[in-house]
Amino acid sequence: VSTQSTGSSGINAEYGHLPGYLGYVPQFKFKIGGTYGQTTHNILYSPEKQNAKMPYRMIEEVRFEEPLARSMPAQEEGWSNTKLTGNMVPGYTGFVPKGQHFFGQRYAQACDSALKSFEKDLIVKEKNDASLKMVPRRPLTPVSKANAYPLKPRDFDYGTSPYKLPKDHSEKYFVSGYTGFVPQARQLLAKGYPVITNQALGIHQDVQHKIRTSGGTPRLARAKTAPPGFIYTKQAGLIPNYTGHVPAMKFKFGKTYGTTTVNALNRSV
Repeated sequence: VSTQSTGSSGINAEYGHLPGYLGYVPQFKFKIGGTYGQTTHNILYSPEKQNAKMPYRMIEEVRFEEPLARSMPAQEEGWSNTKLTGNMVPGYTGFVPKGQHFFGQRYAQACDSALKSFEKDLIVKEKNDASLKMVPRRPLTPVSKANAYPLKPRDFDYGTSPYKLPKDHSEKYFVSGYTGFVPQARQLLAKGYPVITNQALGIHQDVQHKIRTSGGTPRLARAKTAPPGFIYTKQAGLIPNYTGHVPAMKFKFGKTYGTTTVNALNRSV
């Protein structure tokens, strides 16, 4: 069988492409039931193709012009040592500016279009920056002391604790977000945090004033059912969440914790 080859194109005039050809063949993935040579021959020499008598039309090598970023002198820092050229090789994993906006082309064509668009944007940016530099700036006129906002004299320094401020002072409160303890604040509800802390500090200040004027000292009242030195009492039980040991506690059930721990040592009344 006489065959004719086109040389570097990798095609046989009678059977189509030789097995092992790695190039692109249109519509090949939709053709089944034949050998590789027969399938590619039918595709390349089908009656629907224009110029069907020609065994193969060589794809002309596309030569791209260097993008504007490489043809012009590098003005931006970093362009003088860039890997972005006019004929990018597929497989480059670096970043190509505006490359995500160009598709449907070969890799080199898409990169070339993206770089040219990016360089045009840089030129427009430089022109805009130059025009902004030419805009005359309006000088700022100093504000005279006569027109300045009068500052209200302060009777206390900044940072003074609210505990030390008078009861009727406008800054005697804690701001929202303060996580410290505020005396007398637990009994106040349904108000904003600054209002609650202002009232609580006022109540606390009144209590401290009464203690000072009466001449007494505040004392912690001890419970009558819990004399010093005793944990397990006869008349009262322990508070829930007590983490200490209670004798025979694991053998008792059916009652609350406080009732169960009454007279835990089983002392005679």
